[in-house]
Amino acid sequence: RSATINDLINQSPQPVVVRGELEAMVSLRPNPLARGRRRDQVSPWQSQLTLAIDQRRVAGGFESIDGTVLVYVDGDLSRLRPGDRIEVYGWLRRFEGPTNPGEPDLRPTYRRRYLHARIETKNASSVTVLETSRRPIASAITSIATSGRESLLRHTDQQTGALAVALVIGQREFVDPQTRDSLLATGTAHLLSVSGMHLAILVLVVAWGVSALGLQPVSRLVVIVSISALYVAVTGGRPPVLRAAILISILVLSTCFRRTSQPLNTLGVAGIVLILINPMNVFAVGVHLSFLAVVTLMLAGRPVAPGSMTAELEQQRRDGFQTLLAASSSSWVRNAKGLMRFFVQMAWLSACVTAISMPLVWSQFHLISLVSVVTNVMVWAGLMVALPMGVLTVIVDPIHSWIGAFPGTICHYALRYMWWVIDWTKDWPGGHFWLPAPNLWCVVLFYAVMAVSLFWRSRNARWFRCGWVITWGLVTCWLATRSAEMPPDTLEATFIDVGHGTSVIVRTPDEKVWLYDCGRMGNALGTSRDIDTALWSLGVTNLSGVFLSHADTDHYNALPALLERFRVEMVITPPGMLATNDEPLTEIRSALLHQGVSVREIAAGAGVPEIEQASMSVLHPPPEGIDGSDNANSLVLRIDHAGKTLLLPGDLEPPGTDVLISRSRPPSGGILMAPHHGSLSMNASAVWS
Repeated sequence: RSATINDLINQSPQPVVVRGELEAMVSLRPNPLARGRRRDQVSPWQSQLTLAIDQRRVAGGFESIDGTVLVYVDGDLSRLRPGDRIEVYGWLRRFEGPTNPGEPDLRPTYRRRYLHARIETKNASSVTVLETSRRPIASAITSIATSGRESLLRHTDQQTGALAVALVIGQREFVDPQTRDSLLATGTAHLLSVSGMHLAILVLVVAWGVSALGLQPVSRLVVIVSISALYVAVTGGRPPVLRAAILISILVLSTCFRRTSQPLNTLGVAGIVLILINPMNVFAVGVHLSFLAVVTLMLAGRPVAPGSMTAELEQQRRDGFQTLLAASSSSWVRNAKGLMRFFVQMAWLSACVTAISMPLVWSQFHLISLVSVVTNVMVWAGLMVALPMGVLTVIVDPIHSWIGAFPGTICHYALRYMWWVIDWTKDWPGGHFWLPAPNLWCVVLFYAVMAVSLFWRSRNARWFRCGWVITWGLVTCWLATRSAEMPPDTLEATFIDVGHGTSVIVRTPDEKVWLYDCGRMGNALGTSRDIDTALWSLGVTNLSGVFLSHADTDHYNALPALLERFRVEMVITPPGMLATNDEPLTEIRSALLHQGVSVREIAAGAGVPEIEQASMSVLHPPPEGIDGSDNANSLVLRIDHAGKTLLLPGDLEPPGTDVLISRSRPPSGGILMAPHHGSLSMNASAVWS
């Protein structure tokens, strides 16, 4: 709060020239604006730099200033190293708060990373290196991560490469939104965040290796702790993997001194360390999920206390009898039963983690995944192979690519298997549900009851907890999906901030919800996040219809994603809009066919009962269309209510504007959305006069 940069970011965006030191490894990701454009226009890569600035150029030279900014650069600047002193030309902007209903506020996330503002540059030429880094360790770690990314991408394909980079070295920026949604739907999004599970698998493989070499406990401790520390550094030192490193180090240390390690105490030490490193970790959802999963595994894997000495002796007698019975069986029967018990235990643990984390995941991601219980068990086998082979690829590939080809190929096929499981299970009917999120107090109530139930030491406690999870889920689902209240006899229109694009939510007095357009420019990947959150904030899960005004992608490219998340009764278009063979429209037709959504073509004067009941009418285009562009033939929707009119004209421009203004004007006091985003080509003077 005391940083002097705050005096600048409280003002409007302004051009700046600043100097400072690069704080962390450059984050490289595919540039979303490069899709569909020539490479000489936009770089295929975008870099994000964390810069601790200390100087700002003013009229008389440079003056001192302090603060940390996130710099966006179109271009590949992964050659830069932490500690490099650089100069940046760009526009300084503050981190803005939410602009849509239900949109999460990301400012606390940036604050947790000690970031004050952002700087947007034109391209890579806006960044100049003044002095190279004097941090040899940080530079070496960055070089390992950078070369590791290149090695993994070299030995994988387009589908598995991004997952390999995220899984092995924690760089999830290469994963596209569709893959993220698939991982969320199947409950395997943890694969994108290097977590304790990743480090545990790696340490397990290393432990097997050092045991085979016959190393002494102290030597074993040094090797395991060193590898853990290096892995934490290469993957960015995120809280979940740091927590796992602390747990593993204390566990190995306890074996060296022949002392018992108390899991919950050790977890408490890890929590204290994370708070000391960054107090804002207390509010990080990723930290919450990480600790919640570990505690759940600790408790779910613990046998239920018998409750009395007599019951305990009886349980021991049964166990002894089962052991004697198993010993009399053949080896293949014993192995088959052991394997079956292992998978049953894995499914039980997966179900427990899914159930306990469900309220937190639901509140943050608007998703309930039931199929995750099965998916995580099936994916686990591939993960046990892909992760160590990926790490081995990072180590040996820089020596020679043909040496890294063997582990890299194994990693690739293990990831292919994992992706096959994810792609198969994500389409299971009833496997996952996109829903409005529960409120904070519902989530707090869930965990409060679960925490109190831990004091109930009885076998019946498990049944109570299972019943509580189901009851809470059903009641909360009913509460979350209730439509937000409106005053009686009211029509409500919500204009969503999608950037350069259009999307309007219309709620009518009969409690139906309609959507007019759903897209934005630069959305080649077809995400619908802004629209989703706005709809969910209103408790909406069903759309009576979606109007598409015309065939410009910034008015419809979010439709496939919306069809995945909401039940849409029909899509309404002007005549012939979906008949062209343009690739984006082909994707729209495929999505409509896959979801079984009907398409209604409508023109001026045509009657559609469902629309007429909502006091809606289409003013343009005429059935035969007019000579002109798609914009000129935009679907113009008129909604009348209580003597007022709402006009939604899409990208209407001449000669379509001339046809519309020749009609009688609606009564005064209504609302007209500016045609074509307020563009001068709409002939504004004719519209307003």
